[in-house]
Amino acid sequence: MSITTEGRRHTGFKEKADPSAGVKDINSREGKIKMSQMRFTVLGRTGETVLDLEYERVFAIGYAGRDMEKTMEHIRELERELGVPAPKKIPTIFQCGNYVLTQERELAFVGDKTCGEVEYVIVLCHGKIYIGVGSDHTDRELEAVNVPKAKQICAKPICASLWDYEEIKDHWDEIRLRSWQTVGGEEILYQEGTLRDILPVETILKELNERVGAVDNCVIFSGTVPVKNGFRFGSNFRYEMEDEILGRKLSADYNAEAISEEER
Repeated sequence: MSITTEGRRHTGFKEKADPSAGVKDINSREGKIKMSQMRFTVLGRTGETVLDLEYERVFAIGYAGRDMEKTMEHIRELERELGVPAPKKIPTIFQCGNYVLTQERELAFVGDKTCGEVEYVIVLCHGKIYIGVGSDHTDRELEAVNVPKAKQICAKPICASLWDYEEIKDHWDEIRLRSWQTVGGEEILYQEGTLRDILPVETILKELNERVGAVDNCVIFSGTVPVKNGFRFGSNFRYEMEDEILGRKLSADYNAEAISEEER
């Protein structure tokens, strides 16, 4: 670790003038790996550190509820309201292009049937586990036709701050997730739950290692908690993860502009 000009400790890789994502090539025995870059701030009990992450892959986990009955309820909800076919295996693992990960606030999506889902996010960096919060924004119309494409086509916003997993694992189940959507100018509570509702970190990593192979330097969206009153499609999506034990939270929001589907 070293000291940055901002007075915060720095961990990871060399600083970049642009804190947004970038891409570089790294050669490996398997061939050339595209490494993307993104800067985060790790908020710890004793201070802040800067993490310049270089990541190889982005994954989105689906149907990752810890309670099987609630998971099946979510599957039926998707099938009933959106026509999404039931998965062949749960949890499901979707790989997304690295470029979908974003910390931008102004986003645009084709059509008016896209929306976010609040999720905890696993950030792996050289064997170290960090936890963040993000939104698995998804095209709901395309999801009814092809779920992997629906996951891939939308940007995946992530909060620019992270927590060290070691600092929260002893009270993991008590941490809360919430999201709000602005619909017709009014902000409404869209989702609320705890990490007890979602598969834990170790289970998700075990599934990835068994089905995908050893993973490191990756970003993994965990799966979400149920919506409160059906799917909504708002102009702003706000999401947070709150740790009431340590008295802190991670939060972010983004605007979701609906682009016309018509040719001009």
